[in-house]
Amino acid sequence: MTARVVTDPSELHELYSRDAHLHLYALIDLEEPYWSASTWWRNGDAALGLVGLPDGATVVYAVSSADPSGTLALAAELSPQIPPGLVTGVTGIAEVLRSIGRPIAWQRGYHRYHLTDRNRVPSVDESVVALGPSNVDDALALYALAPGAAFFLPAMLSDDTFVGVRHDGELVAIAGTHGISDTKRVAAIGAVFTHPLHRGRGLGTLTTAGVINRIGDRADQRLNQPGGCAHDPKREEGGERDDRRIERARTMQTPKHKR
Repeated sequence: MTARVVTDPSELHELYSRDAHLHLYALIDLEEPYWSASTWWRNGDAALGLVGLPDGATVVYAVSSADPSGTLALAAELSPQIPPGLVTGVTGIAEVLRSIGRPIAWQRGYHRYHLTDRNRVPSVDESVVALGPSNVDDALALYALAPGAAFFLPAMLSDDTFVGVRHDGELVAIAGTHGISDTKRVAAIGAVFTHPLHRGRGLGTLTTAGVINRIGDRADQRLNQPGGCAHDPKREEGGERDDRRIERARTMQTPKHKR
C-alpha cells in the first residue's frame, strides 16, 4: 500500500486550507467529535478519510483539489476498507468504485457555493424561528416526507444554527448546517428542506438566509451549500459557484460470490 495513515490533523489542515471553501467538511471533520472516530490516509496531496459521525455511522470523504486523480487512485487502493454507505468524492468516484466491483445504489453530481458578499443576504422576518434539540421530533417528521432528500442528523440541532418556518403550528421549512467550526471559522450550510405543499414560496431562500444570519460572526464569509437546490445562492444570496464538481454516491454491500 502506498498510502499512509495520518496521525496529525494539522497536516491535513494545511492541505485543505489551500482551498478552504471547497473543503469545509474536511476542515470541520478534523476536529472533535469527528477526528478521534475517524481514520485518514494520504499519499502526497491525495487524501481520503473514513469519518465517524455522532450517530455511529461512517462516511467517506475523498476530495482533494490539490490532486483529484490521485485521490481517485487512493479510493481504488483503499476500497476494501471502505464500508457500504455515503461517499463524497471528486468527480468520477462512483465510476472508480463501480469498476472494481463495488455496487452503487445512487450517485449525484454537485456544485459547491461559497458566500462572497454577506451584504446581499436578505433579511428575515419573525416567521423564521430558531430551532434546537427540543425540536428534533418536528424536524424528523418534516424530513420523513422525502427520505434521503436532505442529509440530517439530530445532533446537528446542537450547533445553534438551524432555523425553520411554521404554518399553523406545523414545521414546513428548515435549514441549518451539516457542521460548523468556531475555531476555523467555517460552516457548511445544508439540510435545507421545504414541505412539498409549501414549495414555490421562497421558503428555501428564507431559511437559508436565516441560517446565515444566525451564524453571524461565528464563520467568515465562506459558507457552503450543495448545488441543485430550489434556489440559487449565487443569484440570490451573494454566493459564487465553484465549477469543480464533486460527487456523492451510496455504496452497497459487495455481494458474496456463490461457489
